[in-house]
Amino acid sequence: MAVGPRIVFVRFQSAESPKLTPWLAHVSRVVGRTARATVPVVGDSRVVWQLVSANNRELARSVDVYGTFEAATVGAQYVVDSSADSVIEQVSESGRGVYGWFATVDGVPLMTCARWYVTDRDRRHSIEIARKAVVAATLHTGARLNLPALMGGDLGRQR
Repeated sequence: MAVGPRIVFVRFQSAESPKLTPWLAHVSRVVGRTARATVPVVGDSRVVWQLVSANNRELARSVDVYGTFEAATVGAQYVVDSSADSVIEQVSESGRGVYGWFATVDGVPLMTCARWYVTDRDRRHSIEIARKAVVAATLHTGARLNLPALMGGDLGRQR
């Protein structure tokens, strides 16, 4: 079975997760506003999605942070379904000399570049790849837990 572009989901155990903080900062810098929760958050869990290529390279990511996996799935499916109606906004940070982009539908930011690019050519290439991938993307049926302690944090230390 061939694997193509897909949308994967990542769940953070806490709103203060050290892995969620850079995600929020990236969205803020690219889109120019703070990421928002799309539904009232129950508990402390947060879910985001990533558009990835067949070789698992991140191509784009959600602008919003979702309170539940179900809400993240609905948001991701909307991005796939409305991809023909999306408008790409190109941005740059002249002080750092980097280029980025985000996609809107009806003026609402929904998807952002996965990273900043050092040339406008790289940004344009990123936009082209993301546009092609999102049309063909399939959604994963579960969310991966991003637990920093499992990545060499407190749980990884010998006591």
